[in-house]
Amino acid sequence: MEYKNNGHIRVFLVGHAISPNRGSEPGNTWNWAWELSKYTNVDVFAYPQHRKEIEKFILEHPRNNLRFHWVTLDNFDPWHPEKGESGLRFHYILWLRKVYKIIKNLIDNMQEPIVVHQVSWSTVSTPPPILQGVPIVWGPVSGGQVAPASFRDFFGNAWPKEMVRSWRVSFYPLILGWGRRVSSLPLILAVNRETEALLRKAGAKRVEFFLDCGVPSGFGLPKPQEVARPPGPLRLLWAGRLDFIKALPLVLMALRRVRVPVELLVAGDGPLKLQWQSAVQRLGLSDKVRFLGRIPWDKMKEVFQEAHAFVFTSLRDGFGCVVLEAMSFGLPVITLDHQGVGTFLPADAAIKVPVRTPEETFQAISEGIERLALDEDLRLRMSREAWRFAQEERWDRRAERMLALYEEVLSHAHRRV
Repeated sequence: MEYKNNGHIRVFLVGHAISPNRGSEPGNTWNWAWELSKYTNVDVFAYPQHRKEIEKFILEHPRNNLRFHWVTLDNFDPWHPEKGESGLRFHYILWLRKVYKIIKNLIDNMQEPIVVHQVSWSTVSTPPPILQGVPIVWGPVSGGQVAPASFRDFFGNAWPKEMVRSWRVSFYPLILGWGRRVSSLPLILAVNRETEALLRKAGAKRVEFFLDCGVPSGFGLPKPQEVARPPGPLRLLWAGRLDFIKALPLVLMALRRVRVPVELLVAGDGPLKLQWQSAVQRLGLSDKVRFLGRIPWDKMKEVFQEAHAFVFTSLRDGFGCVVLEAMSFGLPVITLDHQGVGTFLPADAAIKVPVRTPEETFQAISEGIERLALDEDLRLRMSREAWRFAQEERWDRRAERMLALYEEVLSHAHRRV
């Protein structure tokens, strides 16, 4: 259903990084701003790292009800973008404090209904400060998920660091300031069940599930696949950073058990590339696995269209935006049944395998591959459902759902006054 708005809501969107030309956080913040501003007034509070890109786009595509407030730190800034990420976390905390001071000064002189929506840094570690007089929506956020301990061997010498992270996450609800801020918010959007549970443990009033990424306009297939794949191997695609968390070896071990013709395309780069290429040779999979290297985002469309199914093996992830992108091209998914993918993916679009022991997971992935390879009718049905799921996460539809939630938040806030 199309959202109808009379334009009386003003949205203050807090997003540190923003750009119409980039993915990840800059792209997400941009899509929120652009799609929401089709319906109502939007003020964006952002750091000016990509300001020139924004100004060039707005010059070519003007929109009067979309305004930008470029916020920098005045005296001391521990982060210098040209030098990498060193100091970024401390910078963000200081930046966030300044943003909310600016917002407080602005709302003191406004009469129209205002909702503040903090979309940047989609992690539970940095909730918004308590701000009297205006409702704040936070999210979508993740970060409550932890890697399963039974899969520690896949992390190698990185496991102690992963254990420290898991321990830190478990203590968040015990941190007084963190819990007070979480419990003060009228609405938090969570990306997975694990994060929802963490937030509720801290006293969150209302938590709704909402993906932290969407399908951009024009991305993916215009309609679901209807044509069977040609004879030959089932072509699987795995895409992501080649590091411990993404756990490519899970599908490599599964491939050793597969008894049907299959090919695996690996798109991505990272510190474990050479190690995993050696593993492919050691496991006797050189004729089945092809490493494509890092593929630019605009070129991934061709790779998605080359594949017949997508495999996602991340051991710790909020959701995994590449999964949604693959589904927009009608790719059924074989994935671990936990965290964001376990929370969101419908059973008729994904084969979700248990995450109890590595042995059980290897076997379940291999069985899932064989099912898709041997039953083309099943693969096509799952392809259609994957495409339909991705359509529900188009950015225009996400904006419509978000605006309806703003209305609910404002209505509740007015009843309390």
